[in-house]
Amino acid sequence: MKASNLNINALEADAIHALHKADDGLVGTKAYMGISWFWNNEYKHYLRGDVKKINYLTRRRVHNALLDAGLAVDGCSDQHLAIVTRYTGCR
Repeated sequence: MKASNLNINALEADAIHALHKADDGLVGTKAYMGISWFWNNEYKHYLRGDVKKINYLTRRRVHNALLDAGLAVDGCSDQHLAIVTRYTGCR
């Protein structure tokens, strides 16, 4: 199964909790799945799941772009904001 075919919302609460817990340990690595929160509070409105177009893949892209730029994934700077807005399309 491709990861893009996984509907996490269809899983039982225990399974979702286990995935969050596993992903917590992957924050800051290229293995991050896009499930757990990693971002600075400043960017919560860009990256939370209640923004319709934000999904796991978008969060992975932002996370990995921050890593590639040598930035802390939970940091806050003009560079962080530029990456977040580039990948989320939010301004």
